[in-house]
Order: sequence, then C-alpha cells, then structure tokens
Amino acid sequence: MSQPAKWESLAIQPNVYYTVEEAAQLLRISRQQVLQMLRFGQAQGVKIGRRWRILGAALLNLSAMDTETESRQIADWLAASAPALRAVWDDEEDAAYDKL
Repeated sequence: MSQPAKWESLAIQPNVYYTVEEAAQLLRISRQQVLQMLRFGQAQGVKIGRRWRILGAALLNLSAMDTETESRQIADWLAASAPALRAVWDDEEDAAYDKL
C-alpha cells in the first residue's frame, strides 16, 4: 500500500527560488507562517515588487540561521549589559574576590 500524496517526500533544490506558497508546501507549514518568518527575519528571502521569493538554500539553512540569530542576540545582550554588570559586580564590596 502506498503513502498518500500529501506525505510524499518533497525535495528542496538549493539553487531554485520558491514562491511563498511553494515554500509553505515544502516546509509543511501555512502560507501565513512563511510570510511571518520573512517579515521577522527568521527566514531569508527577497521581495520583488509585492511578492516574496525564497532561495532553496535559505530553506535548507533555516535551523542554522535560527542558531546564528540566537547567538547574535546573546552577544548583543552581553555587549549592551557589560557596563551595567561592571557597575554592579566590580565595586569595592567585591574587591576581596578579585584577589582570589
């Protein structure tokens, strides 16, 4: 007995540009979810006129992009927080710990 057509394997070609609808089908998510990912920078795409195109390689790299975004957010937070953390943790009261 064969699998239903809806569960057939869909191959993403790295050098092909996909429409939002095609990307949604390949990722098995809704069209709205793809648009939301594009708007919030969770997926990379190019807007041509009023329509989005997503390179297959970008679809294949979604999990790597998520990790990169997380790492960048943590680095940005640490850089922004450094002066405040220094003011709290690098004062006279904890000078004894600096000598250890």
